[in-house]
Amino acid sequence: MNRTQAYKFTVQMKDGKPADSDQSLVDDLRLAVKIGNLASDNRQYVKLQGRGPRPSNRYHCSLPLNMSTSADVYVYSR
Repeated sequence: MNRTQAYKFTVQMKDGKPADSDQSLVDDLRLAVKIGNLASDNRQYVKLQGRGPRPSNRYHCSLPLNMSTSADVYVYSR
C-alpha cells in the first residue's frame, strides 16, 4: 500500500474547487467528520491536497488548489 490511512479519495478540480460531480463527495465527508467531532474528543478535519503539473519549480512541495487539476482528500486528526 502506497498511501497513508488518512487518504480517502481523489477528486477532479475546476477553478480551485471540486468539480460539480465530486463536490457532493467532499461535502458528505465534511458533514460526517463534523458529526463525528460532536460525539468524540478526537477531533478531525478534511484536507484537500492539490495535484497536477507544476507551472514552475516554485511549487515543488505543494500546489495551490486553484492551479490543481485534481486533489487528494485526506482526513487528519487535530
